[in-house]
Amino acid sequence: MSAHTPEQTADPDDLIAEGLAADTSGWDFERFDGRMVSTPPPWDYRALIDAAAGPDTATLLDLGTGGGEWLAGWLDGRTTALPRVVAAESWPPNVPVAGRRLAPLGVTVVHTDGALDNVDQGPADRSGRLPFRGASFDAVVNRHSSYRPEEVARVLRPGGTFVTQQVAAGDGTLHRLLDLPVPPAGDWTLRYAVNQAAEGGLTVVDAGVGADVTTYHDVAPLAWYLRQVPWAVPGYDPVRDPDRLRRVQRYIDTHGPLEIRRHHFWLRAIRRTD
Repeated sequence: MSAHTPEQTADPDDLIAEGLAADTSGWDFERFDGRMVSTPPPWDYRALIDAAAGPDTATLLDLGTGGGEWLAGWLDGRTTALPRVVAAESWPPNVPVAGRRLAPLGVTVVHTDGALDNVDQGPADRSGRLPFRGASFDAVVNRHSSYRPEEVARVLRPGGTFVTQQVAAGDGTLHRLLDLPVPPAGDWTLRYAVNQAAEGGLTVVDAGVGADVTTYHDVAPLAWYLRQVPWAVPGYDPVRDPDRLRRVQRYIDTHGPLEIRRHHFWLRAIRRTD
């Protein structure tokens, strides 16, 4: 592990207070300027989306855009503009953030109903309906958000492309440091997603698995992350129970930066034409 940074010897309560006070609108994971560093999975998500948005693509939907951070960066890096790009977001505080960021780029931001976690969806579930006509988009892209495969298939034109990158599970390190039960791996795997896509009218044509690693140099960004992504450790509230975060900071002070590994997968699917 690397040498300790000055932040790692600061007062734990000050670090926790800093993290809990940080803005949770949008998905700006770079706000802590090197104190929370992520090594991405072993594929290039941007390249996957570039391939999906080829020369014949006129319309694209970014499903679960957050604050529009990733989409804005991707659009800024393109040499050719897409005629119509729509960003959908279900978390109300993120919608105006995305609107301010994406409107100058000509992107329409729409508040949509959030889908249940994919493994919790069933025949009677009506969540995740998309407010678009059928066959509205040439491509739908999604990064780390739940989705209803049948709704994705409905809004895609026949032969249209869906690309998603998903978080499958962690390695239990964070739960152990917080002295919380390590959850089972769960059902949300590439195999589950492929089968669910097929049932929803999508044919998976390419996919991959891997992991990312996030390194925390002090507990402030972790406190922020646990508020930003409460489903990362369900049932744990860092505001009500900061003592567990003090334990994490003591670990960092003793052992150096904390590394958290999460399993990911991605898939590319085509809406069937039959």
